[in-house]
Amino acid sequence: MRYSKALTVAGSVRTNTFGVRQAVIVLAVGIGLVWGGVAFAQEAYISHRLSQQVSDLRRQNTEIAAQNAGYKKDVKALQSGTADEEEARLSGFAKASEKLYLVTAAPSPSPAPSASPKSHQ
Repeated sequence: MRYSKALTVAGSVRTNTFGVRQAVIVLAVGIGLVWGGVAFAQEAYISHRLSQQVSDLRRQNTEIAAQNAGYKKDVKALQSGTADEEEARLSGFAKASEKLYLVTAAPSPSPAPSASPKSHQ
């Protein structure tokens, strides 16, 4: 039979209640809470960065869609022949049945010659 020594005397209160086991548990819980906080902050940061990337990509998509609409308009003009007519008009050509008026900038005035030539004697 094994005899053990009593840790406390009957009727007395144990004053040292914070032992090594409790310290290890508190430390483990603290490490777990810190780890959880860091993981949460990291996920929040990644979520924020991804939402910024999504908004940037949406903006780029709208710009590309506007460019595509312009390209489709140009393709339709090329297919129907109106682009050739527009280029010809920009180059100064007109249809035979049209009157053409040429609008130019006013010419700069030339300097007037002097009234009397001077003679050297």
